[in-house]
Amino acid sequence: MDNKPSLSQYFGGSEIPPASQFFDEIGTSPSDMIQSVYLGESEGSRTTAPSVFTSSTSATFSQPSTLDEVTFSNVVPTVSGTTSLPATSLPDPSTFFDTIGPEPTIGLTKPVTTTALTDAMDGLSIKNQPVDKDAERRRDAWIPNEEAKKTLMKAQSSPKGSFFPEREVLTMPGLVLEEELADALQEVAVKYLGVSCAGSRGVVRADHVTRDEPGLRELIRTGYFRAAVNLTAVLISAAGQGVGRMHRPTKHTPRSLQLWLTRFSLMLRIKLHEPLIREAEQFGDCTKPDMFYQFYPESYENRPGSLVPFSLRLLLAEIPGHVGKPDESMDRLYAMLDIIQQMLSNLRDGKTEDGSGLLSSEQDKAESIRLWMGRETRVYHSIVNCAIALKDYRHASNVLSSLEQACSTAGQKRAVCSALCRLALLAGHVTAARAHCRRATENRTHVCPTPDVREYVDLGLVAMAQGKYEDAYNDFVRAADQEPTNIMVANNISVCLLYMGRLKEAISVLQKAIKSDPERGLNESLLVNLCTLYELESSKTNEKKLNLLRMLCKYKSDTIPNVLECLKLA
Repeated sequence: MDNKPSLSQYFGGSEIPPASQFFDEIGTSPSDMIQSVYLGESEGSRTTAPSVFTSSTSATFSQPSTLDEVTFSNVVPTVSGTTSLPATSLPDPSTFFDTIGPEPTIGLTKPVTTTALTDAMDGLSIKNQPVDKDAERRRDAWIPNEEAKKTLMKAQSSPKGSFFPEREVLTMPGLVLEEELADALQEVAVKYLGVSCAGSRGVVRADHVTRDEPGLRELIRTGYFRAAVNLTAVLISAAGQGVGRMHRPTKHTPRSLQLWLTRFSLMLRIKLHEPLIREAEQFGDCTKPDMFYQFYPESYENRPGSLVPFSLRLLLAEIPGHVGKPDESMDRLYAMLDIIQQMLSNLRDGKTEDGSGLLSSEQDKAESIRLWMGRETRVYHSIVNCAIALKDYRHASNVLSSLEQACSTAGQKRAVCSALCRLALLAGHVTAARAHCRRATENRTHVCPTPDVREYVDLGLVAMAQGKYEDAYNDFVRAADQEPTNIMVANNISVCLLYMGRLKEAISVLQKAIKSDPERGLNESLLVNLCTLYELESSKTNEKKLNLLRMLCKYKSDTIPNVLECLKLA
């Protein structure tokens, strides 16, 4: 191979496919054929908030994609047919809108797309017990703009039944997709393997589960994302916001907005960008008065705050970036950041988030500041990713540096230094990357006495940037020794072997990764890489690709949105 991996910026897939997931992954493309150096997430990451750079970075041949795949063990998948999930499997009602976890740290969490989907699943529960009022207030807090405040005051002061708002102050969403989504993998299987072979694969539809939130959670858990989108349409239509209801007045509830969050997260995951944009644009920036509890005094009495889950607000701000408009996302994110910082200022002064009252206790103050500082960090992470998409590396570096100064632990500082290392690689500053890598190592020694996967991956990336593929290979192998099932590390090893001229070994590494753990190994990035290697090895690759398709039918649901692209089937 004549082309060396270039460290030019590649921004696309999120813990999933390539350039489709704007905010989640950062990688590089050495040539038209091979993507090398993928900055993705570690396998099995399970924390709540999204991060800019995650602990496992992978070199890949093609546009990467590494989402924590939702899988099942049976050849013919099954989901609950008439029974709901047990109550013990549902989240605590306090997580109805968002998961309120510890302050997020860079590098230890899932990409934004997965985080939104996880938050959506966590919110698909029914409020069935009292929630602490302070926790409820801080979770739902948001400051309405001046125009919205006027309408909200009018709604609260008007006699019962006498308030009739103008259409201009209403949010009027509706469904765009009229037809149900089909199982994409099943369609490909029928086309390339025949009806008899495809028929052995179990196909799950929305009507195979209960038509409620537990049924929706079950479809998501088993990876039937298209069926889950279909079920969200049923549930949203029942809430009066279905097909043909766009631009018509409607009442919003926490449940209806949680369903929209789930739908948008799923549509983004399977790359239904056009209908997603059309449905999401009706919400704007969620600042209209009917997005607040005060707009419905008869239903919520004097309850303050926003009906909108924070995860939905953040996702709506990020959506333009997924379709090539990161500058628009940047503007929306900074608008969010201004309000969050205003709320934090109020909290530090001992006031409630919107400044209208006083906090009940020092504990309430501490918990509220902790929550909103965590959410502030989530927004900063997205801003960094937008800056990288715009190739504004200086801006991204400045934001990361400010986050490093705010870190309170060596582990947090280490994660930011690692992120700065990878950012420097994207910008082509290898010397700076090495310096950041050294600082990350220094901070790591305060947490762990020996190198871990993140450190070996950072070292491997720096070595690749210097053209030292054998050194990089050795670093990635050490990472694999610590995490043998890490698919992204396997991708890194395979890339190094390719550039070392050991094509058959590169293929063997990826084949072994799939064979040892097919449910996890059969993800987009690995499939594209393996099929690319097959084509480099021989022009007669069709049967090998069809074998991969058979494995997909056996082990996967419809979580992969672009099967033909992944397998490079004509």
